[in-house]
Order: sequence, then C-alpha cells, then structure tokens
Amino acid sequence: MPTVTPRRGALARHPLGAFFGLAFAGAWLPLVPIVLSQGEHGLGILPVVLPDPLLLPLALLATFAGPLVAALVVTAAVDGRAGLRRLGGSMVRWRVGARWYLVAVFAPLTIWLATYSLALTGSPLAALAQQWTLLFTLFFPLVAVGIIFPSVGEEPGWRGFALPRLQARHGPVIGSLILGALHGLWHLPSFFTPFAGPFVPQHFAAFVLTAMFATFLYTWLFNRTGGSVLLAMIMHGASNAASALMSALVVGLVPEVGWMHALEDGGWLNALAFGAAALVLVVATRGRLGAASPGSLGHTPLPSPTPSTQHPAPTDRSSGVRLAS
Repeated sequence: MPTVTPRRGALARHPLGAFFGLAFAGAWLPLVPIVLSQGEHGLGILPVVLPDPLLLPLALLATFAGPLVAALVVTAAVDGRAGLRRLGGSMVRWRVGARWYLVAVFAPLTIWLATYSLALTGSPLAALAQQWTLLFTLFFPLVAVGIIFPSVGEEPGWRGFALPRLQARHGPVIGSLILGALHGLWHLPSFFTPFAGPFVPQHFAAFVLTAMFATFLYTWLFNRTGGSVLLAMIMHGASNAASALMSALVVGLVPEVGWMHALEDGGWLNALAFGAAALVLVVATRGRLGAASPGSLGHTPLPSPTPSTQHPAPTDRSSGVRLAS
C-alpha cells in the first residue's frame, strides 16, 4: 500500500480548504510589497516606493501563482495523474457547439450594454453604433489577451477545481454564491495597488457582489458545456474586455451628480446588472444552472477516495464599469 504523508492526508481530507488557502496565499504574497509600500494607493507602512518596472512582474506572479498553482498542487496530491489529466482536459474542451462561444464572448457585454443603455436612455448603445470600430480595435484584442492573462491563472482553479466540488456539496446556487464571494474577496490586495485602487469600502462591497452574481453566469456556462474550463477562460477574458469597452462608451454620459452618478461611480449598477442576470438564470433553470442532475453537477468527475487515504473527496476606475479579473 502506498505511503501517505501527513501533508497529503490533510489535503485529501480538506481539498477545498487547501485549495482556497493556497490560492489566496499564492496571489496575495507577491502583492504584499506593493500594498505596504508608499506607492500609489499603498498603505505606506514600508518607507519605499517600488519602481514601476517591478509592478507588472509582481502582478503577473500574483495571477499565475494563485488558483492555477493551487488547483495543480491539490489535484496532484488528492487524485494524482488521473486528476491532473481531467483538469487539463477541461482546459482544452472545445467541442461544445458554436452558440456557447457566442455566449462566452458576448454575454457579459450584452448585460452591461443593456443595463447602462436602460439607465442612460440608450446613450451607450448609440455610442457603440457610432464607434463600432472599438469592437475590433479594443474589445476583441482584449478578449484574446484576457484568455491568457488573467484567465489561465484563475479559471483552472475557480471553475476547474472548486466549482465541481462546491456544486456537489452545496448545489449550484449556494456553490456559486460561495465561490463568487471568495473570488471577489481574493481581489482585495489589488485595491491597494495602481491596478485597481484606491480601496473604498463601499466600492469594494459592490465589486464583491458583482463577482458573486457574475459567478452564476459562469456556473451555467460551465455546466452547459460539459465542464469546459476553456469556455470559462474565454468568458473571463470577454468580461474584462467588455468592462474596458463600456468604460470607453460611457465617458461623458454619466451625470456628475445625482443617483445615477452614485450608482455608476460606486459600481452598484454593475451589481444590479449581474444580479438581475443571475436571478433570471436561477428562475429559468429552476436553480439547476444548467446541471442536468445532481450527479452531473459540473459534468466533471470528482476524485474518488484512494485506498491510501481512505478519505472521501468532500475568480477606468472612475467609470465604475468594471469587474476586474
């Protein structure tokens, strides 16, 4: 019988806890020097200002050392090579039907465009009609970049590892709420950096709510595509690209004062937009979010207990139009 180390036994007993712990640690630790520095939006605890050329490498390290590495480490420890093969297979699962590619690319943009056009009496839609070339000069190029950065660093963990387990344990709705909340909280250090700062408590609360509600869209897509992490990666890149496009379209359209300014500037309009989309999905799918049956949640086989362990295997700041990766 294979020897089981205490470390591997702990990972097998608590794979989700181990995954989230590693995902947070791997992403937060590289950002600590930026967060504690006296740089833009930093806490000013350390008497240093990091040079600009160092910021991007640290951000890249934070992205790729988080959920991706956590998923690989815990999968390897819990389910070995077979689990790694399944995880890798989900990242290249492309035979899903053309309509799901359209959903992945255009669903976030459609939600944002519809919401902001309703709130601003059609102005963003009219702006896109006049500046349609932005789709090709801004949106599609950012989708392509976003599939790699940050999606490769995040989606194998959020959707490939955590989502199937959370759905199996809590169901699609509660599982999505848990994953979305943790995904949103995972971004906290970036709000003390030039990349997403400054940190404003109410703005961050709106951001976390938006991440929670947007997760329902990812869960539905993941389930309907047979557990394709590739499609989740495409949607992640498309979501960030849609955020940038909408920021460009609403420049000058939002009043400087009033309720609309408060909703848009604080990010609350984003939360309302994706909250409405999440509610529609929950009602339309009767809470299944695309899962055909409890046994098919995520369509991704979970690791089964191994003889050696004997333990079950139990995601323009001023614009407000933003769901950071």
